[in-house]
Amino acid sequence: MKQDLTCFLTGGPAPMRWLLLESLTYIARLADLYPQASFTVVTEIQEAASLPEFDRLDIKWVFQDCRQDRLPFPEHSFDAALAEGLLTRAYEPYEVLMDISRKLTDVGVLYGDFLNVRYTGVLEALQNGEFPVREKHLYAKSEMVRLLDDTLFKEIDFVPGALDDDEQIARSWEQQGYVNIQHELAVSRYLFRAAVSTASVANLKSLYTPEVRKELARILHRIEYDVQRADNIMRLQQLCKQEGIFSEYLQDFIEETCYHANEVKHLLPDEQ
Repeated sequence: MKQDLTCFLTGGPAPMRWLLLESLTYIARLADLYPQASFTVVTEIQEAASLPEFDRLDIKWVFQDCRQDRLPFPEHSFDAALAEGLLTRAYEPYEVLMDISRKLTDVGVLYGDFLNVRYTGVLEALQNGEFPVREKHLYAKSEMVRLLDDTLFKEIDFVPGALDDDEQIARSWEQQGYVNIQHELAVSRYLFRAAVSTASVANLKSLYTPEVRKELARILHRIEYDVQRADNIMRLQQLCKQEGIFSEYLQDFIEETCYHANEVKHLLPDEQ
């Protein structure tokens, strides 16, 4: 069984800003899924910009080696990034992931993949004294979780990118004591989706501008720590009315930003 990174994507009319790192085969498919999107493609292949299938698309081309060069974009420039094969070839995976995470918005998402070091094909090669992919990085899934977590990604999903149909070999390794959680030994390649924010926080961030959220957090913290509390409760009511902040959103926002969330909720008027 094989699948690619489009398995995570639903498509839609949103004018998303996509960053594609060497993943040229995905450009046309992403353009079909997100017809209002703009694309920035980083690649070493300068000839790609002249290919006729890209003529009609809104693409900004940047020619550099993304395995080692820092991305030449301001922070928070992209809504999503896709990088197939990059972590396998990156010189410093931590630095590459940290650079990408900083280029994503605070609700941005990275789609990528990696080769599984616990795949039976790799284990068999090691057993025979061979390691045919020594110029590449391989990872255990637990190691990838730590790497993504260290580079500021909060919510991570994995699916098998390539899974052996015949699991008999994996069972033989299980009998030798190898752990095989979720058929991991039969997976040669994993796909992942890593979000900068958790789903609940992303929902909070997507409804109002950063300026409104910053002001809302400032007022709530002043209420929480009794800094001109009565005045700030009035300011909170005015801000909610001015920006259309509804009660359910405010309650969730308090849960995410206030240490004494229940106490803050009890201080607010019932209509809040």
